[in-house]
Amino acid sequence: MHKEIIQLLNEKRLKEAFTQIKEAAATLNNWELKSQIETQQTTYEYMLQYMAMGTQDPQREAIYNQLLCKGYELADKTYFLKEWDKAYGYFADTFRKFAQTPPHSFKELDFMLEAAKRTFDMSQVNKEEAQRIHSYTLHEHTIDELFNKIWVSTQWSEEDYQEARELLFSPSMAANDKAVMISAVTLNLLQLFDSRKFLLLIIAYQQTKEPTVTQRALTGIALAAYFQADRINLYPELVSALKLMEDDPAALKQLHDIQIIFLLSRETEKIDKKMKEEIIPQMMRNPNLRNPESKVIEIEDIEDLNPEWQKDLEQINSHIRELGELQLEGADTYMTAFSQLKTFPFFQEAAHWFYLFSMKVPDLYQIYKDKAFDEKSLLGMVVNSQMFCDSDKYSFCLAMQSLPADQQTFMRSKLNGEDSIFNDLKISENPTEQKINYIQRQYIHNLYRFYKLWKFKQEMQDIFREKLDFWNNPLLRPLILKGTYHGQITDYLFSKGYMQEAAELYESLAQQNPANAETWQKLGFAYQKSRLYDKAVKAYLQADTIKPNHLWTLKHLAQCHKLSGDYSQAAFCFQKVLEFDPDNLHILMQTGQCLAALKNYPEAIKVFYKVEFLETHPEKARRAIGWCYFMSGKYEEAVRMYDKLLALENPQANDWLNSGHVYLAMGNIPQALTHYRKAETACKSNEEFISQFLADKDALTAQGLSESQVYLMADILRQK
Repeated sequence: MHKEIIQLLNEKRLKEAFTQIKEAAATLNNWELKSQIETQQTTYEYMLQYMAMGTQDPQREAIYNQLLCKGYELADKTYFLKEWDKAYGYFADTFRKFAQTPPHSFKELDFMLEAAKRTFDMSQVNKEEAQRIHSYTLHEHTIDELFNKIWVSTQWSEEDYQEARELLFSPSMAANDKAVMISAVTLNLLQLFDSRKFLLLIIAYQQTKEPTVTQRALTGIALAAYFQADRINLYPELVSALKLMEDDPAALKQLHDIQIIFLLSRETEKIDKKMKEEIIPQMMRNPNLRNPESKVIEIEDIEDLNPEWQKDLEQINSHIRELGELQLEGADTYMTAFSQLKTFPFFQEAAHWFYLFSMKVPDLYQIYKDKAFDEKSLLGMVVNSQMFCDSDKYSFCLAMQSLPADQQTFMRSKLNGEDSIFNDLKISENPTEQKINYIQRQYIHNLYRFYKLWKFKQEMQDIFREKLDFWNNPLLRPLILKGTYHGQITDYLFSKGYMQEAAELYESLAQQNPANAETWQKLGFAYQKSRLYDKAVKAYLQADTIKPNHLWTLKHLAQCHKLSGDYSQAAFCFQKVLEFDPDNLHILMQTGQCLAALKNYPEAIKVFYKVEFLETHPEKARRAIGWCYFMSGKYEEAVRMYDKLLALENPQANDWLNSGHVYLAMGNIPQALTHYRKAETACKSNEEFISQFLADKDALTAQGLSESQVYLMADILRQK
């Protein structure tokens, strides 16, 4: 019913929409919602009456737009309440709990945080450990309640909004508290749009000072705009607020970086798959490869035991280098390592997936309060490294308690050597920007783990299953593709092989600057990789017009003509390339193939003979020459060429097959059968060979054989 109501609202059929909203809400035990629907319905009825009487009202347009917005809000709210009222799970249970026993107000939560702070201050004076633990526990429970209160809420009233805003800027709210609060607002907006919550994200981004808060707010703004664009467009003030960001260079840079990190999240599943299916199985096959004493430089020792291990080790080193490069880009390379460490009770609470890392959370404080650790210990390096997200740091610290005591001591002790064993990203010329980028990446990695690993993840719509291509959102496109960021996003997609998406953006870049040959080249290549050869040809022709006779363009233009079946144009382009590079063996072969496809066998043979002369291993050229002679009806020359190929140590099955065709065309049936039987031995079955034989039916009939002769030979070959 929700979709039908939204469709009515989209069509501006408000009277019917309010009637259906009222019907949908009838089964709910929520007098406040029913009263709100009744009020809006009555207001609209009065508007219709005044309009029918011809009454002039200068406020009519504004009131109508407010009623339309209210219609969407009430439709969404009714659907939200109906969906979770009868559902089961963490979210639904929390929703019902708060419906039965309302949570504390924002002002009350503020007082509770102040109380926790006072308790902590007293513990510092009295040196009361129990008091300190109590303050940490009270603080955690308050933040968890704040998170859940916001996450499961419906649209805020103006009073709710003002109280939430006051709490956000309250002195009792630490950076972690604000960050968790903003995460809750974001998660709620992704389920139920609320203009006041979206406005709070904008205020948080503009007015808070902590980067951990501003970057979560900006990420929330981007996600909400991406998933809730239709609703945001109903509120001109929100659209204007987003538009103002176009003039904020810092916001544009940060949004660009957030977009790149979300695009990098597409690589996480690939990395996870590679770890599980390639790297870990290779290490498990050989216990020596898991031995930390075994180093790359000690290859000879491994070879003495088993030569297979060298290959495994080289492959693992190659994978690790590749993962290292991805890590330097900011890719999430630790997902696999920590995915099994999310079952601790700490992670039962949804809010805890969004905590900034701190040793003061009760679960960690009670473990480590009497266990100091060196900053250059393994534990110290993990908790201080920028490469690990907060969620993974909590996993690491919680997992340590299950280790034997001596291993725990080792993990807390200073390691030998001065350098960190973790390769944090290289130092940037702009440390402030780099710090912000770390924060963005860690937060998005936290989000990724929440949606992929949380025990109750099936209750949530996984946002990471979407493309998260912000540039395709009308609200975000002007921000994401502003100035040079347009080219940077496009080149990134191109470099990662997302060719269809890259092509769309290169199209718009080409329209903006049609005189840039490189853009047309990249556009052509993106289309070529997407197998859209006609579009690729058009792009390459544009590049050739701007920058004539560029070898790279001509080569790819020729390939696209060939792949689309336009052999005449392909041959023409390949021949133009040969004017500049006459001995290019690859281009010569391609040219010959196009000439052969055009049945210009004499010219094709000339080209293939040149390849045979220049090539060290001329087998491919000889096969092509043999086939061209066969198709030209010059059977003796064809036999001579195939004899050379069949004299090789390991002749190919195709050479036996094609030489059999030659003998069949010559009428030498016994010899043809001998060669066909040789070709058959390389096939898995007789039927596989017969299908290969019949695939050349047209070539055989072109040599004067009738179809019946071809099928008779096929039946002969079926006989054992």
